[in-house]
Amino acid sequence: METSGPFSAYGQDDLELISDQHLCIALDNSRIGFWELDLLTYEMRCTGTCKKNVGLTAHAYLDYPTLLSLIHPDDLPQVNDSMKNAIENEGQRYQSEYRIIYASSPIRWVKADGIALFENGKAVKMLGTTIDITERKLIELQKDELISIVNHEVNTPLTSIRSYLQLLARLTAGNANEKISQIVERTSKSAERLRNIINDYLSTSQKNGARLNHHSQVFRLDELIWEIADNVQTISFTHKIQVGAMPCVWIEGDRQGISQVLTNLLTNAIKYSPNRNTVDVNLTVYGVMLKVAVRDYGIGIAEKDIKKLFKKSFKADNGADIEGTGMGLYICDEIIHRHNGQIGVDSREGLGSIFHFTLPFVKLQHS
Repeated sequence: METSGPFSAYGQDDLELISDQHLCIALDNSRIGFWELDLLTYEMRCTGTCKKNVGLTAHAYLDYPTLLSLIHPDDLPQVNDSMKNAIENEGQRYQSEYRIIYASSPIRWVKADGIALFENGKAVKMLGTTIDITERKLIELQKDELISIVNHEVNTPLTSIRSYLQLLARLTAGNANEKISQIVERTSKSAERLRNIINDYLSTSQKNGARLNHHSQVFRLDELIWEIADNVQTISFTHKIQVGAMPCVWIEGDRQGISQVLTNLLTNAIKYSPNRNTVDVNLTVYGVMLKVAVRDYGIGIAEKDIKKLFKKSFKADNGADIEGTGMGLYICDEIIHRHNGQIGVDSREGLGSIFHFTLPFVKLQHS
């Protein structure tokens, strides 16, 4: 076959060499290393980039025992388990992330991926890749540290501030100095908005992979509804939250997460019904599921916006003048789905909205 263009002066062997060199340059720049492990002799061959990924030079000697000795002891069990699983189950991939400890280098992170080749039902060889993910891991660790600081060092004093503001609001209720009451009310609303922004940030970070502690437990949902309704009522100067008769019902899940959903739905109901003074909350049971509904009599939602309501950072047009991050319902949707439930809304513009979610329950006791 005749070759034309800029490489026409080269023979086929030259072109193959150039192609191989280009491939090597591309792979080296991408930091992807290739390795091959004989599962009968445990002899290993790997590319220079593979060696660089574990802190060695491209021409250094690296065998399988040496590689294992470089892996952090805490990471070895999951590396061995993943390798064993791939060797014993044809078609199962070997995947692991581990730290490399090497005397002349700082700790680095490596992501390894591979698959075993079988002959007559027995794994005889494994082929795979490695890539240096140190930079990504450092960013993740910094993010986790920031989230921990926000969660504890900011949230804790803010909780105290909100409590003192609630107490101050009670003490100044009916005070002849209207200016003081207005200042307390506005400060309380600002503190509440800051709390919502922090919670939205923490929940969104969790959804995007940050590690936050969540504890599953069995608890009474009806008691939690009363608790959250009382908390929101304490800081609401304009609305009466009416909680209907509820059965005693236990669910299993993240109490803090469900608290956040209830708080968000109640504060939204108040926020988006500025010309009304009532919000209704009800809990009912359908088969093996329960349903919580929060109803307001406010501005409602346009039909065109309902399907977008639980999208990230979405705000309906008719709420454009009302402050908010647009993250609350997006986070509520994630929390409820994580509990094997569903969340939705029934609304007509100008007639108010009913936000509702379902959850499975573990025990029911009719009062």
